[in-house]
Amino acid sequence: MSVTLNSRATLSTLRAAGRSGGFAGRFAWRDLRGGLRGFGVFIACIALGVLAIAGVGSVAASLTDGIGKAGRVILGGDLAFTLIQREADDTERAFLDAHGAVSAAASLRAMARPVARVAPAASPPLSSAPTNRPTEAPGTAATLVEVKAVDDRYPLFGAFASDPPLPLAALLAQKDGAFGAAADPLLLTRLGLKIGDRIKVGDAEFELRATVAGEPDKLAGAISLGPRLLIGVAALRASGLLQPGSLVRWQYRLRLPEPRSSDGAVTAVEKQAQAEFPEAGWEIRSRSKASPQLERNVERFSQYLSLVGLATLLIGGVGVANAVASHLARNRDTIATLKALGAGGGNIFAIYCTEIITVGLFATLIGAVLGAALPFAIAYFFGAILPLPVEPTFQPGVLALSIAYGVLTALAFSLWPLGRAHDVSVSMLFRDQVAGERSWPRARYIGASAAIVAILAALAVFTTYDRRIAAFFLAAAAAVFVLLRLAAALVMAMARRAPRQNSTVLRLAIANIHRVGALTPSVMLSLGLGLAILVTIAEIEGNLHREFAAALPDKAPSFFFLDIPAAHARRPRHYFCARGASRFAHRRRRVVERFLCGRAARLARKQDRA
Repeated sequence: MSVTLNSRATLSTLRAAGRSGGFAGRFAWRDLRGGLRGFGVFIACIALGVLAIAGVGSVAASLTDGIGKAGRVILGGDLAFTLIQREADDTERAFLDAHGAVSAAASLRAMARPVARVAPAASPPLSSAPTNRPTEAPGTAATLVEVKAVDDRYPLFGAFASDPPLPLAALLAQKDGAFGAAADPLLLTRLGLKIGDRIKVGDAEFELRATVAGEPDKLAGAISLGPRLLIGVAALRASGLLQPGSLVRWQYRLRLPEPRSSDGAVTAVEKQAQAEFPEAGWEIRSRSKASPQLERNVERFSQYLSLVGLATLLIGGVGVANAVASHLARNRDTIATLKALGAGGGNIFAIYCTEIITVGLFATLIGAVLGAALPFAIAYFFGAILPLPVEPTFQPGVLALSIAYGVLTALAFSLWPLGRAHDVSVSMLFRDQVAGERSWPRARYIGASAAIVAILAALAVFTTYDRRIAAFFLAAAAAVFVLLRLAAALVMAMARRAPRQNSTVLRLAIANIHRVGALTPSVMLSLGLGLAILVTIAEIEGNLHREFAAALPDKAPSFFFLDIPAAHARRPRHYFCARGASRFAHRRRRVVERFLCGRAARLARKQDRA
């Protein structure tokens, strides 16, 4: 800070200004009017960290709001009642029908096989008629599909889209001995099919009349293990897949009448269903919690990125401390002049602390504004292609939290150098241009720094989805700080005790490592923290990859079968034996047989004895 004192700025007037409340603000403003030279690193470190925290929080909140507002479309109704391995009985269905429009859907996994048409013979015998009956293509591969059977009321909310666009009733209707179906384009690619070809699922044949271009309730479903195959409920019943014990999930979506579709009415119907059918065993979800798993995943992902942003702030905090120390070093003459004229250490601290808070707020606002604009930018440029509903809104709570992070981080890393400037004498300030003495700040500055660090830790722990992960992160960050600081002290001690070198350049380089005011601790902290994060991410990814690659071949079977009826439990054993199971090693064959037939074979024996 460049301060020009004229003849009127006497010692008495300076002391009087020091006693007035606006002393620090006036001098800080005069210094900042000269520009922000030297604060570039300070602003960049704080702004980037705040941008990460505010941007991630705003995007996560926008996703959550979008999911909440699109709850009806995602869930497929105001309420969804899910039953496993059974359909709703007459009493339960009557209860649902009495409260509004109901759409039933069933989902299960099955195997789909392509069907080839047999061309009529060129010269058929007189005793036989030409046939054009489709048969299963011999030797063709089968693939796992996620079958979804819907009724004629589907969907209650939103719109189903197909390519080519067809009415859902015509798309799924039975025609020429085959039911209609819409398939995920991935299914056509896997089986090498095209629109108009036929596949066989269970005992029924299906004609692929379109591909699925838009499924309004897709996000509410579970993890898909195969491509989607949309069929009608009548086709599912004709397929023979509905057997006792089949892993079928029946969902009944309820749409309440508009005059009685408030949140209170939804809650009332949910409580009434639980009270009247306590033994039904159905899972009830409302539109406010259309996809709990998706919301949890968004929260976990936002927590991970928020911790990354907090790590960015912590790494940038070293740069903040260096920037503050450099700023104070450039203003030694001004500080010496003010102290010589009677300004106390508290006045000096107040002036430069006001500057740091002002610049920190400026950098924090830059990051907060950019973070607040991030969901709007994502919605504008990528909203049409994103599979998740983004509802960009201004999130004051998220922005306030990010601003608090930025200001507290700036203070936490600035109080130490600012506190040291409090007790340095005038003569030491002039002499510090050549050599200085390292000293600890007063206890109140150390206590203030510790309190701010504690507040930062509390914010990081109590404002995240998983507090345990946040606590581990903070403990690891503190351990890394301590270890790197100890490593810096060790390097300085080794350089101090190193033998004298003949080379002048090498001797000066070693002396600069351990001299008073050396940048060794700052450099090691900055580089060490950055490298620690990069190495940690690389190691986690590498360890997971190696763990899966090493364990998967030994622990995972080459094939697995789902939903094998007990009456057919011996078929997989006979199939593998007929196909030459002797080619497998004895141990592997035993493992495969036990895996496929152990439980199911025991059930079959019990049935035979019964």
